[in-house]
Amino acid sequence: MKTTIKSAAIGLLTLLAVTTGFTASAAEETPKAELKVAGNLNDQPLFQLNLNNKENNRYAIIIKDELGEVLFEERVSGVNIIRKFQMNADELTGVNVNIEIINLANSTSSVFNIKNNKTVTTEIASK
Repeated sequence: MKTTIKSAAIGLLTLLAVTTGFTASAAEETPKAELKVAGNLNDQPLFQLNLNNKENNRYAIIIKDELGEVLFEERVSGVNIIRKFQMNADELTGVNVNIEIINLANSTSSVFNIKNNKTVTTEIASK
């Protein structure tokens, strides 16, 4: 009888984007702010934040955990700003992370919520 045990992490990160500020009008095709999964680096998720602004603006990027503790904060300015963030999924297992982008010119904001769920599946096969 041969037994094989196979474990896999499924649904490591489920990305839910909730935008409140930078909403695109019907005439605009590109959203003002978007967060994408850019892949994995060293087995950790990598996210890419795109601020698709056409004018030179200043923004605050604040990353917080679900309890409101600030994990990262940065002030940026420019046009078409791109930032990449790598999350340590092992340290943040079961913890939701919020990425808030605040337009410092008019105080509008956009919030992205990253839910970090990890599920382990075990398969047993015997012959």
